[in-house]
Amino acid sequence: MGIQMSSFPNCKGQVERGTQLLPVQLNKLAAGPQDQTPTKPSMPPAENTVRNALIDDDIKNTIIKRFDAIKNRDEAAVRALIDERYNKFDDWPPFERQDAAKALENEFAAFKVMSNYTYELKDFEANVSGDVAVATFTIHYQGQIRNRPFDMNSRVTSVLKKTDSGWKIVHEHLSRFPEQNRQRQQYMPPRRMMQP
Repeated sequence: MGIQMSSFPNCKGQVERGTQLLPVQLNKLAAGPQDQTPTKPSMPPAENTVRNALIDDDIKNTIIKRFDAIKNRDEAAVRALIDERYNKFDDWPPFERQDAAKALENEFAAFKVMSNYTYELKDFEANVSGDVAVATFTIHYQGQIRNRPFDMNSRVTSVLKKTDSGWKIVHEHLSRFPEQNRQRQQYMPPRRMMQP
């Protein structure tokens, strides 16, 4: 069975090989109504960009609230920002994964002996997929533990989940920059010193 050019008036002047059109044209023409699935209307690029920026801001604000809660030694604010399945890898001992109970116990113990805490976030980026987000950034933070100064630069990955009450942190992973491990110029107290 041959394909007649007269059957396809829009193909006038197209390259022919015998009685067949080029494969690209055939594929376009061969798609019947059963092959064409309706596509969802997409958001205009500007609206999509604004929406993504708002989501990124919500995520960044959650992260900022997290570190403000540390700065203010506010246990209730910390608890309000984490998910019930929260766990953490810290850049302070102990370095193994801590479940929510252990991570909060260690953090709240440090609140009692910590002072002059300040921080700065840099290079923030959030990647969102549905109700889950992965935020990556670096943090420079400093302060004192039992009047001994510390000054840290770390890389951070936070996994967040969207809930009815906003974004909640499910997991945090902090790791110090390698040059700090070599130089060891800043003070790193043992965990026992962080206990009240």
